[in-house]
Amino acid sequence: MKHFDAVVIGAGPGGYEAAIQLGKAGVKTLLIDKSKERIGGTCLNEGCISTKNYLESAGYASKAPYFQECGLDMSINGFDLARLREKTVSLKNELRSGVVWQLDGAKVEMMYGFASFVDAHTLDVSGETISFDKCIIATGAKVREVSALPLDGKRIVSSSDLFELETLPKSIAIVGGGAIGCEFATFFSAFGVEVTLIARGTQLLSAEDEDVAKALLRAFKKNGIKVMTSSAVKKVEITEQGVELDVSGEIEEKIKCELVLCAIGRDPNTEDISIDNAGVQRDAKGFITVNDAFQTVQKHIYAIGDCIDTPAYAHTAYAEAKIAAVNIINGSETVNTHITPSTIFTNPQIASCGLREKEAKEQGIAIEVKKAFFKANAKAKINGDDSGFVKMIVSPQNDIILGASIIGVEATEVIHEMVIAVEKKLTASELTSMIHVHPSVSEIIRYL
Repeated sequence: MKHFDAVVIGAGPGGYEAAIQLGKAGVKTLLIDKSKERIGGTCLNEGCISTKNYLESAGYASKAPYFQECGLDMSINGFDLARLREKTVSLKNELRSGVVWQLDGAKVEMMYGFASFVDAHTLDVSGETISFDKCIIATGAKVREVSALPLDGKRIVSSSDLFELETLPKSIAIVGGGAIGCEFATFFSAFGVEVTLIARGTQLLSAEDEDVAKALLRAFKKNGIKVMTSSAVKKVEITEQGVELDVSGEIEEKIKCELVLCAIGRDPNTEDISIDNAGVQRDAKGFITVNDAFQTVQKHIYAIGDCIDTPAYAHTAYAEAKIAAVNIINGSETVNTHITPSTIFTNPQIASCGLREKEAKEQGIAIEVKKAFFKANAKAKINGDDSGFVKMIVSPQNDIILGASIIGVEATEVIHEMVIAVEKKLTASELTSMIHVHPSVSEIIRYL
């Protein structure tokens, strides 16, 4: 039986980051995943990296008409999805090699196979027994499946399946109005695919403020995306031509399309590791329950990333990984006190941090809302997209910035300035009086 000071289950962003930190500190560490190809987890293989690489190409396509107006003689003569897929695979392999290099440098041992708990200090990994002093569970999440939309990988697909496509469909129905659904609506629409987006909620992106959701809806409609809110799929029929969906909601409608994307969310991947054998508890949704230091009820076993009920972002997992590793190394109970930004790479981009306006109203918190529109921003106009706005949530008592929401060009970059402001409790006057480059997208902050 092999014994390790620490074992990390799952080689996604949280898992490999934790293993690297532990290894660098001299902790004898084992990192387990199903295969070498899964290093990087969902983020690298079919999430953050793959999606954003696809969306980068879509961004260029959507801006082509503007730059033609600027005198650039260009045209898009079709789009080769197979070549984009090939380039994305190459990118993933390059990034994966970088992660492996870091793991090797930290002297982390790798093991490939299916891990399951035997007891609170022992794992079975595809027939081999491993014992440990400490453990970090970083098993991530998986595509949520529903009986109403049975995935077949051909006509009804998940977000993971989309990266196997080599040709674009002529039409697609996307079921789910969250970040995944909206990002793929952006991608397919940019290349002329007829897109219908079906959302159960009353607005797109239910976590965002209403004015942000409405701004995205306007942009989608401008780009020819058909959006059906307060709607649900009641019946699915596969035909020779594609799929027919019976959709009920504000209106009853039959949608015909070539392809259906089921993007209704993801569930924690905690069912296949015999977690009960370790005495580790989960909540009703399947998330592993942890304290503020990311310890489970078994104090020597930690859990981080998408398998716990925290924001499902790779950057969240990175932060949690570092904290859990420090706690193991130092025997401390350090907690996460950082502000987590939310980002959505639609067109236009969306980002937020701290307190949202809707949350303040729900909690009865007095706020002042400061707003500036990109139509007044020179760099946004130069970039060919002056839609959207920045909204800052401020305490009327002391002018401290409590939160911010952005929809518009480069929102996912500009948000970092607001993250610093919220985390360091800057006042609105302190932030807006700072000198910003002109012209720049970030300059919109001084308009607030």
